Amino acid sequence: MRLKPHTLKIISIILIVLALQSCLVTKEYVTPEIEIPDNFRDFKDNDSISMAMMPWEELFEDTVLRNHINEALTTNYDAQLALQDILRAQAQYKQGKAGYLPTLSLDGSATSSKFSGNGIQGLQFGGGDQEGNPAGGSSRIEQYNLSGTLNWELDIWGAITSNKKATAAAYLATEAGQRLVRTALIANIGTLYYELIALDEQLFIARQTVEARKNSFDITQKLKEAGREREVAVQQAGSQLKIAELLELQLELEIKTTENAFSILLGKSPREIERGDFRERPPNLNTSVGLPSAILRNRPDVIQAEFNLINAFELTNVAKTEFYPKLTLGGTAGFNSLDASDWISSASFFNDLVAGITHPLLNNRKIRTAYEVAKIDQQSALLEFERTLLISYQEVADAYLTYNSITEQYNVTDEQVDFLKNASNYSLKLYQNGFTNYLDVLIADTNLLDAQISLINTRFAKISATIELYRALGGGWNKVIAPEEVTTETSEE
Repeated sequence: MRLKPHTLKIISIILIVLALQSCLVTKEYVTPEIEIPDNFRDFKDNDSISMAMMPWEELFEDTVLRNHINEALTTNYDAQLALQDILRAQAQYKQGKAGYLPTLSLDGSATSSKFSGNGIQGLQFGGGDQEGNPAGGSSRIEQYNLSGTLNWELDIWGAITSNKKATAAAYLATEAGQRLVRTALIANIGTLYYELIALDEQLFIARQTVEARKNSFDITQKLKEAGREREVAVQQAGSQLKIAELLELQLELEIKTTENAFSILLGKSPREIERGDFRERPPNLNTSVGLPSAILRNRPDVIQAEFNLINAFELTNVAKTEFYPKLTLGGTAGFNSLDASDWISSASFFNDLVAGITHPLLNNRKIRTAYEVAKIDQQSALLEFERTLLISYQEVADAYLTYNSITEQYNVTDEQVDFLKNASNYSLKLYQNGFTNYLDVLIADTNLLDAQISLINTRFAKISATIELYRALGGGWNKVIAPEEVTTETSEE
């Protein structure tokens, strides 16, 4: 079927006008203007390089820890669930990309029908006489059909384009979510690993203390037997021994429960965890923060929040297009025959071409309600984006301040331990030679143990703060598509 030139001109003019109007219906996404501070609180260096750009393999030089992280990235259940979310979103994105394509269906059938001789169809197909009187008989006819139907909705208002961008943003938000899981997993594995090593060192100190207090207890008993010490000193020495033994038991329990938590991160049942020595390969303590604006491109949760905003923005575009008419083109072509021998032939060929337009008039306010809800969802997504960005600044600032403070605390505690070691040695020698009482030994020994445990905790806290700063800055993953690239990508495909 050929359309007349006059008809083609009219259709062309209508399509051009509709295309121009479509620019007024949907809008292009623009990243919202959000006030970004020039620098983090109490941060004096303006270096634009951030430790977040450092691969996690460079942050952690311990090969045993690297092996644990590589294993967890594959076996951890949160990581596996995040991957399933990506595959789900990817499938939906592929469907969104196919929105421009027409639908095509193929239908084939062969029917054999027997009609009542007294019915209208029976009379029409030989069931009655020429005057229309019923003959009382019946007839059977056969019909063979093979056809294809093509339908295509024109994207005159940009609904299909916006829906495609929305599914692309949803997919990339899910991908950023997987990076978020990855970053958190790397940080958790690293923190628990060094916590285990810190507990190992504390247990080593506790066991040394137990042996030293056993020796002190024996010395006190001998001094009492020699008449140089009273029973109260013996009891105090015994009490200090039991405190050290109790600490040893508590640390052994804490090590096992921490190993259990570590095993779960690896996706395994509780077991003993292989690890190295605390002092051999600590993490890289490079704490370059960079500029606050880098968080927009480094933090997976910030990237995810903006992709969610893009998704809500494009779905608002889609909801807005529902107020306007839809134009569809379609056609059916095939072969239809009452005789199987003459089924596929030029005489049996048929076709229909259809151009249709539908416009909503009364629909119980469903379209307007959907549009209003879409705008509310968009505003909620914007608020969530702003909130996520604000929290990210806080986490970076907290981690940086914590690292600096703990570094100073560690230096002070390290000096304190040196003083207390000397005090403990001097008091013990004085006591053994009868120049002081056991109370001085007791106080010095207790203070030394507390300071040694505190020093180990502070050293671990310093490493933990480094890992937390790395996570807060968004380290531990490779670059994903930035939000502004969604429009470019979808328009080029």
